[in-house]
Amino acid sequence: MTPQYKILHFFARFLRECSMMIHFIRWFSIAIFAACTIDTAAQSIDSNIKAAKGTAATAAKSNPNAQPDSVRWKIWGNTNIGATQTWFENWLAGGEPSITFNGNLSLFANYKKNKLFWENNAYLAYGIVKKSHNKAIKNDDQINLGSRIGYELAKNWYYSANFLGKTQFSPGYKYSATDTIRISDFFAPAHFYLSLGLDFKPSSRFSLHLSPLMGKSTLVRSDDVTVLKSAGLNQELIDKGKHVRNEFGGGLIFNLNGSFMSKKISYNTQLELFSNYLEKPANIDAIWNFTFNIALAKHVSSSIRIDMTYDDNKKTVRKELNNEGKLVDVQHGAKLQVKQFFQIGFFYSF
Repeated sequence: MTPQYKILHFFARFLRECSMMIHFIRWFSIAIFAACTIDTAAQSIDSNIKAAKGTAATAAKSNPNAQPDSVRWKIWGNTNIGATQTWFENWLAGGEPSITFNGNLSLFANYKKNKLFWENNAYLAYGIVKKSHNKAIKNDDQINLGSRIGYELAKNWYYSANFLGKTQFSPGYKYSATDTIRISDFFAPAHFYLSLGLDFKPSSRFSLHLSPLMGKSTLVRSDDVTVLKSAGLNQELIDKGKHVRNEFGGGLIFNLNGSFMSKKISYNTQLELFSNYLEKPANIDAIWNFTFNIALAKHVSSSIRIDMTYDDNKKTVRKELNNEGKLVDVQHGAKLQVKQFFQIGFFYSF
């Protein structure tokens, strides 16, 4: 190796190290700036909310006989945002550079007047992870909407109607060593539930919705056969050019939430069960999610979320060798789907 080549090699490595340092400083600066901006915004929002509550309290004192409709509404929510970044260079223990971002937003709006109640909620979540020079892929994607209206029948019992809607923001893919296959997208599928029944609500922490009349619709906004099958549409519906699967049955929705240690630790869980009266009623579809939050500081928290789903119409597909030694897709029975998520990051409730 000539001296000139050694010098060029040294400068090439030096420039490479500088570029990596600049890359790290750039992301670190963005993270610091975002954290400072979010914290400043959170403090500003806190101040505005306190000022608004003070104004409302003053108005109430000046007119004690007034009964504004806003008093009957209870609106609140919370958000979690987290990000991680790792980088390796000559790290003998091994590793792969990556950047991860996750965020979720929960919103609630409840109305109560005499014997009537109306509860609304929304849960939005999205997350991406980018490893080394690979494309960014998502690791979380949810749009869940719910609404329930009821009228008191007896103490803790209500006639009720319930609506649930579930879909996602962006396309989802199945990754393998040889190819990438799109299996889902926005409104592909979208699941809608509409039910009539009775609610048992002994407290604000617990509710049980019992429905002998529940309709479930699966809408798939796609002509891709793989997406249609992944959404649970059978071959008969696909051959007819259908994009909707309707089911009729009964089920229940169970909710439980609470907090302790001065609300520094909170949890929320929901279980949904559905039985199709018209097709294999003993094969019950189940969706269960559980969220556990721990407040580490005023705007910093850790959260654990577990999602489990079992849908008898959604069959699993695996690559297997056929008699000719070629890899082909082979459909198997439905399997329990499990997703677990842990995050530490910014937290704000309002």
